[in-house]
Amino acid sequence: MIEISRKDIVSDNLMAFQEQSRFIKLPMEGYLELLGITPNTSQHAIINAINNPKYRFVCAAVSRRQGKTYIANIIGQLVTLVPNCNVLLMSPNYSLSQISFDLQRNLIKHFGLEVVKDNAKDKVIELSNGSTVRMGSVNQVDSVVGRSYDLIIFDEAALVNGKDAFNVALRPTLDKENSKALFISTPRGRNNWFAEFFYRGFSDEFPEWASLRATYHENPRLSEADIAEAKKTMSEAEFNQEYMADFNVFEGQIWAFDHEKCIEDLSELELKRMDIFAGMDVGYRDPTAFVIIAYDWDSQKYFVLDEYLDSERTTEQHAAEIRKMIDKWNIDYIYIDSAAQQTRFDFAQNYGISTINAKKSVLDGIGQVAGIVDNDDLFVNQSCREVLMCLDQYQWDPNPNLMKERPKHDGASHMADALRYALYTFETQVTSF
Repeated sequence: MIEISRKDIVSDNLMAFQEQSRFIKLPMEGYLELLGITPNTSQHAIINAINNPKYRFVCAAVSRRQGKTYIANIIGQLVTLVPNCNVLLMSPNYSLSQISFDLQRNLIKHFGLEVVKDNAKDKVIELSNGSTVRMGSVNQVDSVVGRSYDLIIFDEAALVNGKDAFNVALRPTLDKENSKALFISTPRGRNNWFAEFFYRGFSDEFPEWASLRATYHENPRLSEADIAEAKKTMSEAEFNQEYMADFNVFEGQIWAFDHEKCIEDLSELELKRMDIFAGMDVGYRDPTAFVIIAYDWDSQKYFVLDEYLDSERTTEQHAAEIRKMIDKWNIDYIYIDSAAQQTRFDFAQNYGISTINAKKSVLDGIGQVAGIVDNDDLFVNQSCREVLMCLDQYQWDPNPNLMKERPKHDGASHMADALRYALYTFETQVTSF
């Protein structure tokens, strides 16, 4: 199954755009023939979306073994065959960047192109026509800014939080009239930057965006035996994620939050008969997370009202923001990470903010929250994007050498910790009476 957001993009053949208007100036058909490639439907759709002059940003959510990285690198090289064009191939990390770097080298060697510079350390290849292809990673995005690009390809985009890297550092480099960006990945849940960019392609608010989603059915080279083996060796969630390109699942996800039932507009919620409490995870280099929750004693439901997440700020700055939220919501209890005693002292002595040490048993706390979530007893205000992200992205550490299960420490874990402190402590200390 293939899903394409824009009606003027097809997947059964390469569309014929006029040379002066299409993005890839050289004939794609002849180039693919020389490589012995017959594109599948998802590859057709990616090429057609990129070539269409209406769309500057293309998101392709494609299942495993569809040749998405390969076709992206082919597009990148075709762009560099035009003199003085610059292509940036972004990846989540060094290892994945190396895959694209090797692909570019192999394509250059295959066609006998003249190379002026091949810098393995800086991952830059310069052709004799003045064009360059450069590799980069999210962790070292500063090393690739300062120049203009004709095309940015972001491979395996869902594996890392690259929203700030793109919006702040990379988008300004697409300053040419016809410059474009291509985001390709297998989905990793729905509350992340790749999912956000993907759904832009379906919105009239973003007319320059186009998106497509392709399952394993679009790969004619996959046999029924391959699929049967995958289903035997993978969990249902993993199979749906990797082979169905499903945004609604995330392998290793800790909490099975029901987005359809439990996301609401809580701006008009009546709070008079509810207890209001908060959880706080204190970060130093990591972000500080703060979440506000209301508990309805009659329905025994929890409602996430508000959130705060920020990093690289002083205790005074955090306190000022949290003080505003205390005044706004009339918070009864604040449960804080018991390891953050200095912050707790500073809050009390300098800013008049009283806190309570949270219960910290990680696995017990995760289990307590899971019980609330599984029973659809946790409702989240639609504006609380960080909480929704953590509910979706908080996952078990996949390291097989761990002695016992533990959650992965990443961008989702800070708000997840704050949520766990709040719900676990409140459940065990207050509602037990």
